[in-house]
Amino acid sequence: AGSIQVAAMPSVLTSSGGAVTDSDGCKGPKSPRMEPQRGEANSVQGLTRRADLLASRGRYAEALPLVEQALRLEPSRPELHLGRGQCLAQMEQFEEALASFEETLRLDRQHVQAQKTKALLLSKQQRWADAVAFLREAVRSEPSCSSSSGATAELRLELAKCLTEQGVQLKIAGCADIQLFVEAIQVCELYAPAHFQLGVHYSEAGDNAKAKEMYKKAVQLQPGYVEALNNLGVACRALGDLDSATEAYSMALKVNQNCNKTRENMALVLLQLGCKQLQQKDFKSAGRALKQGLVFNSRNPDIYFNLGVLYAEKEKWDRAKVNYELTVHFEPKHANAHNNLGVIHRRLGNHEAAMECFKQALEADGTMQLANKNLGAIYGSMGRMADAIRVARTAIETNPKDAEAYNNLALLLRDQCDVEACLENLDICVGLEPENRHAGSNRLMSLLYTSELSKDKVFADHRSYGEKLERKAKAYTSWPNAHLGNGVPLRVGYVSPDFYSHSVSYFIHAALRYHDPAYVHVTCYSDVVLEDDKTRLFRSFVPCWRSITGRPDDEVSKMIFEDGIDILVDLTGHTGNNRLGVFAQKPAPVSVTWIGYPHTTGLTRMDYRISDEHADPKDAPGPTTEQLVYMPDCFLCYTPPEGAPPVVLRPAQESYGCITFGCFNNLAKVSTETIKVWSQLMQEVPDARLFLKSKALACPEVQEKFRRAFGAYGIDRARLDLSGLQPHTGSHLSMYGLIDVALDTAPYAGTTTTCEALYMGIPVVTLKGKGIHAQNVGASLLRAVQLGDLIAETADEFVQKAAGCARNVARLAALRAGLRTRMERSVLCDGPRHTSRLERLFASLAVADAASSSSEQQAAAAGAPPAAEVQ
Repeated sequence: AGSIQVAAMPSVLTSSGGAVTDSDGCKGPKSPRMEPQRGEANSVQGLTRRADLLASRGRYAEALPLVEQALRLEPSRPELHLGRGQCLAQMEQFEEALASFEETLRLDRQHVQAQKTKALLLSKQQRWADAVAFLREAVRSEPSCSSSSGATAELRLELAKCLTEQGVQLKIAGCADIQLFVEAIQVCELYAPAHFQLGVHYSEAGDNAKAKEMYKKAVQLQPGYVEALNNLGVACRALGDLDSATEAYSMALKVNQNCNKTRENMALVLLQLGCKQLQQKDFKSAGRALKQGLVFNSRNPDIYFNLGVLYAEKEKWDRAKVNYELTVHFEPKHANAHNNLGVIHRRLGNHEAAMECFKQALEADGTMQLANKNLGAIYGSMGRMADAIRVARTAIETNPKDAEAYNNLALLLRDQCDVEACLENLDICVGLEPENRHAGSNRLMSLLYTSELSKDKVFADHRSYGEKLERKAKAYTSWPNAHLGNGVPLRVGYVSPDFYSHSVSYFIHAALRYHDPAYVHVTCYSDVVLEDDKTRLFRSFVPCWRSITGRPDDEVSKMIFEDGIDILVDLTGHTGNNRLGVFAQKPAPVSVTWIGYPHTTGLTRMDYRISDEHADPKDAPGPTTEQLVYMPDCFLCYTPPEGAPPVVLRPAQESYGCITFGCFNNLAKVSTETIKVWSQLMQEVPDARLFLKSKALACPEVQEKFRRAFGAYGIDRARLDLSGLQPHTGSHLSMYGLIDVALDTAPYAGTTTTCEALYMGIPVVTLKGKGIHAQNVGASLLRAVQLGDLIAETADEFVQKAAGCARNVARLAALRAGLRTRMERSVLCDGPRHTSRLERLFASLAVADAASSSSEQQAAAAGAPPAAEVQ
């Protein structure tokens, strides 16, 4: 809101009102100039002509004596007093000038030029109140019949100017008076700055609609009014009218393309437009708006930040990274940019750089919980458990009501095998957020790791969770788009967040690669956050791939329903980022859970769970809400990783001089029962060593905890070799060459690690559990490769089998030499045969469902109650 510019004083006037020019001018007489005679030169006319000439050249001090000499000749002539005042004003002798103007008005009360000049002089002295009072009186004294005359209009314009300027100055002094702007408009409606200042008042009061109206009026009156156009754009932007804001800024820039404030505002409105389009997933339009914003302000950090978000959404990580780096270049304290840059570094595997970014985010904003949690996650992924737990506890201290912080702390505690503390924190999390489904699932999965709970208690908690989930979900009851029993390929949908280099990927690979398109039409519903080469490989295997990342359950359910899926397969259970909320809505007539979770989902709307007779013996199956259906031989099919290192043929004890037992499972599976049994084995083979490798064992505090745990059973700490994760699959697999016999865990057995050990020629000894699917998976895998003799029924038998196997060096050497080939030829790795069996199983489930639906319809028509659901 700028001030009104005071106009320069007019030149001295001659008695006739004409301007005198020199010989180069165009207003003098056409005849040649002649030296005036003495009498003429000393006349009033001659004196004023000479004074006017001097004044036109800025020589006011020389002009003043001539005007005063003329006044002595004609003291009652108003123009002479006016001229004297103008000279004095230019010489900054304001009081004397003012006196001359007042004398002019005394002689001619309606002298418009004197009125204007006096007002200008008062304005120049910033005597706004005096100027306003004088002009108000001057306007009032004008005859009513002359209110529209040119002279009166000029006075009204001057009064509007002075009222507006007085209002501006009072506002600067903290004494704003809006009525001055209102009066200015009433006096002269055509005065644009008064409308502008009134608009500024409304803007500051938050009334952007009225402000917009005032700015539009100012622009109509003065089309090139840059300040009004700029503020009009601001008001339109505040009202959400981004197109009008852009138009206003564009008009302002046509008048003055170098106005930095307008350019900055144009960049802001384009940023806002880009953000709006970004939220709508209109990436093309968003990119265009954001890049155009940089044309107007190439130093705006938020534009670079949102370009980073855009490129990250499009998974163009390098471009996203560059834009986040530009963001922090122009705004070093931009916490969100540091955080997002850290996320990209983490995705690209640069954990050190990611960690530094998260730290910088917290330096910029110490209360940023997201950066705090990301830093904790990066510490956890690096095995720096003490640091990760410290950060998680800090988040809780900062906000004791942060449910997610308790969830994160719980998972970190679970990773270092502190399951009891994990469950305590998950209970707090669920208490703070009873509807936090993922925390509920984390709690259920954590129950599987403890050997202190009964299987009935674990099942009851799963069933209770499922009932709660289903009560809140509206389920589909008919599926007109499905094709069950219609003689066309079955539509099978697989739902998973793990279609990437994840443990599940090794077991779903075959079903996707070898599906029979004449028999089964496969759709993958991928909830993968960060896709990789495995994701792209899987996408190439199937005819239909749908990304459901970030979409709500209702939307995903509707998508599946409209796709006409016949059999929907859950590959996650209660593991991370599951979509059980979708299955609770039953968007397909048949729902199946498989692979991802070694227990029941707890959902009655999950019709079947695929297993085999070794994992769930028919005489002692694990408790489940689903109906168990069995695959022949083994319910799993393992696809080994490409580029696996060769098997080390020589047994480890021959290379290192002692028997080495080992386990590469995550530490949560190393329960108190497992530690007790392994300690008995170490006592049975007193010269043996135990090699444990897990992410959390990179932390010295966790290592010390495990040495103490085994020390409680008399195992010397020096007999334990503890290691963190290896960065690559190849180096991880190579470390199996350092052990003789792999030990399985209980009550939660290994799956991927068991297959990896077998593939690297290492026998695995496992302990069965009665009615505990999670503990029996190892037995299923060993049966599949004809190593059933390594399955123990009791803890004592486990010790004897493991000790006997380790002492049989000839067998160990033979297994190293031939186990990989045996495994590749077994049902465990026979992808085509396994997939064919799986699809025949799906077909039988479809037929059974179609028959069941038909029976129910016939029973309903006959008035009989429908058949009960399978429990």
